[in-house]
Amino acid sequence: MKLGIIGAVESTALLKALQTKHQLCWVVADPAQALLQQKKMPVDLLLVEIQPLFLTESIVLLRQSFHCPLVLFSTDGTDHTQLVFKAFGLGANDYIALNEQTTAELLLRKIQQQLLLLKPATTPKIRQVAADKQLTVVAIGASTGGPASLNELIKALPADFPAAIVIVQHLDGKFSSGMASWLGQEASMKVQLATAGELLKSGTVYLAAADQHLHLSAQGEFYYSDTPSPSLFKPSIDVFFESLVCNWSGTAIGILLTGMGFDGATGLKKMKDKGWFTIAQDQASSAVYGMPKAAVHLNAVTEVLPLDRIAERLIKLC
Repeated sequence: MKLGIIGAVESTALLKALQTKHQLCWVVADPAQALLQQKKMPVDLLLVEIQPLFLTESIVLLRQSFHCPLVLFSTDGTDHTQLVFKAFGLGANDYIALNEQTTAELLLRKIQQQLLLLKPATTPKIRQVAADKQLTVVAIGASTGGPASLNELIKALPADFPAAIVIVQHLDGKFSSGMASWLGQEASMKVQLATAGELLKSGTVYLAAADQHLHLSAQGEFYYSDTPSPSLFKPSIDVFFESLVCNWSGTAIGILLTGMGFDGATGLKKMKDKGWFTIAQDQASSAVYGMPKAAVHLNAVTEVLPLDRIAERLIKLC
């Protein structure tokens, strides 16, 4: 595959790995030069170094001009969490910190994950207290393209939304708290990480922490585990959806948003079979129509909706 770089990758080992597995077409200093090079030699994926002062303008310009994945990278060792999520909201696809611990294998895997998306889709402790069982739980699963979709969905819901929302997003562990903070910047509802031992509350958005599977107990209390799962991801969407089906005696709504693969499809089917309403994001508004498509093929979906209509539907259902 053909790659382009905006910025400086100083590691000769990483550059050599890129050139071994892919065709490195050009390396330029800024987006303006990249636009010129793209006209001469189009690329399939763009690696973009984070430049804090110009990141917003750069991502907007590049997303308008490059119809390919944009993978952000940094080399300065700085915590760019807020910038990264802002860029995700503008259309960037992924991020990797290039430092002494970054292996060529990790960098190549990040690139391969994005290049796969270019392929055409084939024809998808017991407690004295407990959460209010009349409370509706809205369970949302998302993967590739999820941060931007979740931001659009959550900010469209009112502060007094009468349900608890639980999000399971495939994400590197170090970005969990950053994503919760980022989502909360434009949301009317309170957004926070799901904490072990915490009880569900209405009007709150909970984001699953990474690196372990999130569950909900019969008392409406969060807990985490390392339960084996067919999914390669921690947290797994299926694991949380299935814990709801097994433990929650109240009402729930399941939603599967954009993402590659099939995590969440089986769990969504079990939610539908229990009589709960389920929603899948449609193909046109999905960055990757993988997980929603898999759910549709399993007959796990009550309604397929474009992203901009899901909040409206939730308000009517709740």
